[in-house]
Amino acid sequence: MAKKLNELSTRTPVNTDYMYITTNDGTVEGKQQLINITELPVQGNITVTFNSSQTRDEIQTIINEQDRYIPHGSSITFQFSNGTYTLDDTLYFLGFYGSGYINIWGDHSQTDDLHTNHNVHLNFTSAGNHGINCAHNRMPIIYVEHLKITADDGYSALLVQRQGFFTIRYNYCISVAKTSSGSTGIYVTSGSAALVEDNYVSNNYYGLHVGNNGTLDSTNNDDTGTQPNYGLRASTNGILGKNGTQPAGSTANESFSIGGKIL
Repeated sequence: MAKKLNELSTRTPVNTDYMYITTNDGTVEGKQQLINITELPVQGNITVTFNSSQTRDEIQTIINEQDRYIPHGSSITFQFSNGTYTLDDTLYFLGFYGSGYINIWGDHSQTDDLHTNHNVHLNFTSAGNHGINCAHNRMPIIYVEHLKITADDGYSALLVQRQGFFTIRYNYCISVAKTSSGSTGIYVTSGSAALVEDNYVSNNYYGLHVGNNGTLDSTNNDDTGTQPNYGLRASTNGILGKNGTQPAGSTANESFSIGGKIL
């Protein structure tokens, strides 16, 4: 029977400091000296701070420079300092992975509830594209909180897609106009899952939209100012569950198609 290293009366690195690799039937296939085994690093908690004097390209470059691997017990916080950001293209948060988590935050001193007086405004009206786009992230959770986001007609203020679990809270998502069906406050799609809680939407074609096998838990969200055409939308096998207050629509409160369900 094998002994622990501290139980050995004589211990030599040549004979004992090894990890043995075996097959399922117990046959020894090889060994690796322990000194050569690399432990994955613990990154710790990192905060990356932006300010409203930075351009979209400067902010995107800083995001892209961050290590994509976030280990267990670690986090990375993308902190937007107070101010209005004039942004001429989408901000992408792409390809993060690991067992840690990500924060995309505005002013966390503000109330953790529905509100419209956000101190951080990300203004994408000159972008001709989506506002924030989170995609291809394999993380236990990504938080998006305390942001006012304005997007052009035809685009989403906040788009989360292609994997990832999100908690989206205390935001205010506005469309400049609602003539295009692409004008959405928060869009969860392509297999992503999100808890969407305590968010205001305004002047969108769809306030909250889930599609393409996504799942959206809508809890205590509401419309303000100009109502969306449709408060809630589920399409292409997207599933939307409701709890508490929901955004209303000027055309209809709910819309669904192609296997989309609102429960």
